[in-house]
Amino acid sequence: MKGGGRRSEATVALKVVLGVSGGIAAYKACELVRALVKRGDEVRVVMTRNAQEFVTPLTFQALTQQPVGVATFDAGYEAQIGHIELARWADVVLVAPATANTIAKMAQGMADDLLTTVLLATRAPVVVAPAMNTQMYLHPRVQANLETLRQTERHLVIEPDAGELACGEVGAGRLPDPPVILAELDRAFSPQRLQGKRVLLSAGPTREAIDAARFLSNPSSGKMGYALAAAARQLGAEVTLVSGPTALATPYGVTRVDVVSAAQMHREVMARVASVDVAMMVAAVADWRPAHPSDKKVPKSQMTPSLELERNPDILADLGERYGHGRQGDGDERRPLVVGFAAESHDVIERARSKCARKGAHAIVANRIGGPTSTFGAESATVHLLAGEDEPQTFSGTKTEVARALWEALAGHLQR
Repeated sequence: MKGGGRRSEATVALKVVLGVSGGIAAYKACELVRALVKRGDEVRVVMTRNAQEFVTPLTFQALTQQPVGVATFDAGYEAQIGHIELARWADVVLVAPATANTIAKMAQGMADDLLTTVLLATRAPVVVAPAMNTQMYLHPRVQANLETLRQTERHLVIEPDAGELACGEVGAGRLPDPPVILAELDRAFSPQRLQGKRVLLSAGPTREAIDAARFLSNPSSGKMGYALAAAARQLGAEVTLVSGPTALATPYGVTRVDVVSAAQMHREVMARVASVDVAMMVAAVADWRPAHPSDKKVPKSQMTPSLELERNPDILADLGERYGHGRQGDGDERRPLVVGFAAESHDVIERARSKCARKGAHAIVANRIGGPTSTFGAESATVHLLAGEDEPQTFSGTKTEVARALWEALAGHLQR
């Protein structure tokens, strides 16, 4: 999207005009409205004539507790809020689903119904979520119209999902689920402080096999790493996430590489780090692994009460040795900002500061584990950022909020 929204914080409630056009995906707009309202946004719906063939205006009125706009010359609606006032009221206009017909009108600047009139009158960002048959979506004229919108100031196009469509075909054209649309909506209001930056993150636990049925691991959920990946992408970065085993969905727009063991994670991180601007190691990586794992399940009767272990590679230390603090590279060499995480049960800041120096990281994020304030698996966290000679910065909140705050704080260090 060229340009940006009037608001700088995506966590602030938005005034959303939702334009619903006439495709089968119109029914999914109901779920989208519920998601917007649930998170505190104020929503007003404008429907095209064909959209009313799929969902009634009364449905959206019940979900939003607001009148629904259906016609440019609706005297009752205009008496409550005129189309120009509606265009001015909006913080963002979201068109979802956007049919090929509506997209064509937008690209040509037409204003023949209430929705397209509002779109021309607003100065708010416009987010467009196409949804249609695959062959229609791939048609050169539709693609040309979408490209026109992408090049239009304050317009953002969300790419459709691929999968089975209502018509029975399989391919691109599905309206993305609400979490994806909400993430892109927030991105439209995020200052792109990481625009043009490449970020590599690790997240989750690792598993070190004992045999085919047993392994060594830890209780890391991966939530903090995934929140950091989503926040970096929201701030404009190109993000690659090397993830241990988790049950979490991949953040929209993030490239995910799945691994199981520490050795696999080490290999994938080291293979990618040379081309990035930030390497943030959030994963709870096992320090040790069984020296002689079995590829078959070992009967309990054959197991012993002791287990011989060998040390895993130290990913953060290897990054620090190659790129970290105090390491002098040649002038043309890309040197990523190396950021580690330290999960400590006591003396959190002191132990994290020692780890940062020992491993050569540019910065480290410390958090407490164990006891009632442990961050493992929790939805919220309190962390301390230690970067260079700066005083520690403390951030508390949900992991989504903390992730955003960490990137805001680290953005300045990328200008070094």
